[in-house]
Amino acid sequence: MKREEKNAQSRQRILEASLREFSAKGYDGASLNTVCTKNDISKGIIYHYFKDKDEIYLFCVQECFEKLTSYITDAIKGMAGSVEQRLRGYFDARLRFFAENPLYLGIFTDAALNPHDSLLGDITEARKAFDELNISVLTGLLESTTLRKGVTVSAVVEDFRMYMDYFNLCFKAALAGAYSPEQALRKHEERCHRQLGILLYGVLGDRDENR
Repeated sequence: MKREEKNAQSRQRILEASLREFSAKGYDGASLNTVCTKNDISKGIIYHYFKDKDEIYLFCVQECFEKLTSYITDAIKGMAGSVEQRLRGYFDARLRFFAENPLYLGIFTDAALNPHDSLLGDITEARKAFDELNISVLTGLLESTTLRKGVTVSAVVEDFRMYMDYFNLCFKAALAGAYSPEQALRKHEERCHRQLGILLYGVLGDRDENR
C-alpha cells in the first residue's frame, strides 16, 4: 500500500471514531482520550494528522453540513405541488437524511443548538451553504403565495429556522430513548407535519366553520 493511501485510511479512521464520540457526547463532553482507548488509536497518530480537538470537531461539522445540504438539494430538485406539499417534502427529506445518517444528527444538534463560543465563527461558516439553502427554499415558496397582513417573508423564515433546530433536537432525544429509529422518525414526522400546519395556517379554525 502506498504511503498516501495509508495516510488517507489512518486519517479517515480517526475522523470516523471522532464522529461517533462527538455525536454521542457533543463537543464539551467528547474526549480524544476516549477516542484513542475505544478505537485502539494512539494519541501521537491523532496529533500527526490533526492539530487539536477543535480541528477534528470542525471537520466533522463541515462534513455533516455538506452532506446534509447536498442530500436536500437533490431531494427537492423539481419538486411540485402546493406550498404545503413542497414544504412538507423539504421536511421529509431532512428527516430522511438523519434517519439514514443518525451520527450526523448528534453533530448537527450540537453545532446548531450548543455551539462552543470559541468555535462559533467556524461553525457559522461551516453551515453557511445549508442556511442559504433553507432561506432560498422557504423564500421561494412564500413569495409564490399571499401572506396574511402584517406577516413578512423574513419573519416566517426566521421562525422556520428556529422550528427546525428544535425539531431535530426532539428527534435526537427520541432516538436516544425507547423508540426504534423507525418509530422515532415516524413520530417526529407527525410532529413536524402538525407544526407545519400551525406555521402556515395557525391553530384557530375558520370562524365560518364554527357557526
